[in-house]
Amino acid sequence: MKFKGYKLGMITLSALLAGTLLLPVQGTLHAENVNTAQQTSQHSTNKPGANAHDNRSSVKKLIDQAADQQDVPGVIVGVTKNGQKWSYASGESTIHDKTPVKTNFHFRIGSTTKTFVATVILQLAGENKLSLDDSIEKWLPGVVQGNGYDASKITIRQLLNHTSGIASYTANESFMKGLQSSSNKNYTADDLVRAGISAKPSFAPGSSWEYSNTNTVLAGLVIKKVTGETYGEQIKKRIIDPLKLKGTSVPGSSTHLPSPHARGYFKLEGKLLDTTEMNTSWANAAGDMISTVDDLNTFFSALLGGKLLKPELLKQMMTTVEAPLLGKYGLGIYETKLPNGTSFWGHGGNLPGFSTMAGGIAGGEHVMALSTNLLADKDALHHVNIIAEEFGGTASKVERVQKLIDNFTKLDIAGVTAVTYNNGKFQGYLAGKADIKTGRKMESDARFRIGSITKTFVATVVLQLAGENKLNLDDSVEKWLPGVVQGNGYDGSKITIRQLLNHTSGIYNYTSVLFKDPNNLELLQRTYTAEELVAMGLKEKPVFKPGTDFQYSNTNYVLLGQIIKKVTGETYDQQIEKRIIEPLHLNDTFLPGSSTLIPGSKHGRGYITHNQTLLDITELNPTIANAAGDMISTGKDLSTFLSALLGGKLLKEEQLKQMLATENGDGRTYGLGIYQTKLPNGQVLWGHDGGIHGFVSMLLGTSDGKRIMAMNINSQPNSDELIKAFNENMSNLLTTEFN
Repeated sequence: MKFKGYKLGMITLSALLAGTLLLPVQGTLHAENVNTAQQTSQHSTNKPGANAHDNRSSVKKLIDQAADQQDVPGVIVGVTKNGQKWSYASGESTIHDKTPVKTNFHFRIGSTTKTFVATVILQLAGENKLSLDDSIEKWLPGVVQGNGYDASKITIRQLLNHTSGIASYTANESFMKGLQSSSNKNYTADDLVRAGISAKPSFAPGSSWEYSNTNTVLAGLVIKKVTGETYGEQIKKRIIDPLKLKGTSVPGSSTHLPSPHARGYFKLEGKLLDTTEMNTSWANAAGDMISTVDDLNTFFSALLGGKLLKPELLKQMMTTVEAPLLGKYGLGIYETKLPNGTSFWGHGGNLPGFSTMAGGIAGGEHVMALSTNLLADKDALHHVNIIAEEFGGTASKVERVQKLIDNFTKLDIAGVTAVTYNNGKFQGYLAGKADIKTGRKMESDARFRIGSITKTFVATVVLQLAGENKLNLDDSVEKWLPGVVQGNGYDGSKITIRQLLNHTSGIYNYTSVLFKDPNNLELLQRTYTAEELVAMGLKEKPVFKPGTDFQYSNTNYVLLGQIIKKVTGETYDQQIEKRIIEPLHLNDTFLPGSSTLIPGSKHGRGYITHNQTLLDITELNPTIANAAGDMISTGKDLSTFLSALLGGKLLKEEQLKQMLATENGDGRTYGLGIYQTKLPNGQVLWGHDGGIHGFVSMLLGTSDGKRIMAMNINSQPNSDELIKAFNENMSNLLTTEFN
């Protein structure tokens, strides 16, 4: 048969984000353990819900449309979302009769094999058996040398992300002619590498990007050198067997495709050629595997969900370089931005007879696999449409949230930056201006002053110290700060650390004293000590007896900062840095001390209304807030922090339970440095808000830490009417995001 210069390749989603197929036919919705011999629809035994059929109607319609295209025999699709599976098949398994395709069919996955190979390499890196920055020469001495190549300058990482510059053997005309002469010819990996490096390098290593199948064949050889076993044996041992992928195999030189399966066709010069039985040794580690939609979903869910790679290795896998047409390519995986903004992580695979795409969102909660038993020039288009439609729920929600974010700028708000976190996936939002003087637009990764959200960080440190038995929440303030809270009606021996944390101490709020004249802006430029701030609060008599009521007081948290120093010998900001910022890699989070600057240029200017105009108040001395509210961060960092906190990664179970034990106050249910709020839809959220001159922030999330929203505005509404509209829009925003 003739392949006419055919290259083993990928489905390029980003290049094909257009077009809608319009000819529906009937299909089959898969029910596990049910023989769907006829084209009728049935619900899956996984029972995704009573309306599953209806909810999937738009996706099924696109699958039917794809299967009804001219010369397309059939399409198979499988989805796993939040543990629920559904699958659907439409069309025929052969062009000779009406035998339907079924969702349990095996098919050749082509270049999706690369993700399996990359996973093995990364596991070996995690076991310190190799380094991603090892040279190819170290492991394969003399293999890639001559004709302009120097393997000592090419790394394993560059093989995986296609920045090596090594030419692809499938671009070699002589090799392709040999392949055309016999589809059953047996090729060794050495044959393929020699065919690749017979052409000069495409570019110097690391200087550009070009997809090359030679890269992954070399990666397969590296696996064998490191482990003593073939890439196929290692994939079976490390992935196929542990995940129980019963329909997945690495066939080697076998032409056999396990049953059940459809016939696979390759469209060449207007004719459909049956390429089902093919010796895929010519694809090797670059694309020879066989699988099913269910197995591919199991694999990508485990991979993206962190079950196959350590977090640092998964992070490296998803660290990308720019890839023309594809979008962004990582290590054996690539990111495609769907029309709705959703990042789809996965890999496509084209091989004569079958066209495949599989992947999902970061976190692995939602994955999808598709296969068509045809490879043609324009065969990838329907995959794009189907994937975009399946992940379209995120699209409409993103659009609704963005519209509500935009609404804030209609309420005299200069700019808004927000980030949501949903099961491992971050989504950024922005609206308005970061700088009204220059017109610079707000950015979703802008830094800002977080105000009283700082309290949640401080409370976390105190609770960690309690979990380490370095203090007790029921210790008196007098024990740790003798003589500090005494006189004028105060007795520190009757006030506990717990009461500082949940604002039931009765200690007067120093900011109510400091800002009796809100127009005295000179106060924002001087430096304050913690002792000065506490003294301001204690000059006023107690609001109530300790433990008898609730009143929010910043003095409480300045005292907590002093207790942290007394217990640890380090300031609260040193402890926050050591215990939270560094472990969570919050690279855009700062405790500024007395510095008036927000680090870097990626931040909004902060404004207050002064004499009926917006006054830039960005540079203020944060010592005025101290441990009650001096920190700087971003939406992403705050989301990462709250997710880790509520997810139990920062506190022991008992300490987290105590943190979430609440007292009622100010219309909120307040715990230890965190409060609970209930949305109109009944959803309960935990978090904190923060206001400091120029910035107002909000951080809220679900109790399991899997869904978070962080937002900041750089000015405030200045009338009762605008404040009311602001609060209504905020309620709608949270209800939409946490629906």
